[in-house]
Amino acid sequence: MISAPGYRTLVTHLFFEGDQYLESDAVFGVKRSLVVRPKLNAGTNTVEYHFGLVRELQPGSRPPTLVAAGSKA
Repeated sequence: MISAPGYRTLVTHLFFEGDQYLESDAVFGVKRSLVVRPKLNAGTNTVEYHFGLVRELQPGSRPPTLVAAGSKA
């Protein structure tokens, strides 16, 4: 769980490449973008991953309009 003031809380999960259970995920939460490969750094396996948070809406404001790539707004 990742949170910051003014942003919506993100609950997510990272998966290790090569895990035997990647293909049998019961809740279909495994996405290719969440599969990581640890790298050895000074004798310790580490993972670097950049997460993006969405700003919290102000009371009374409308959510942003989303337009699919390739379509006209």
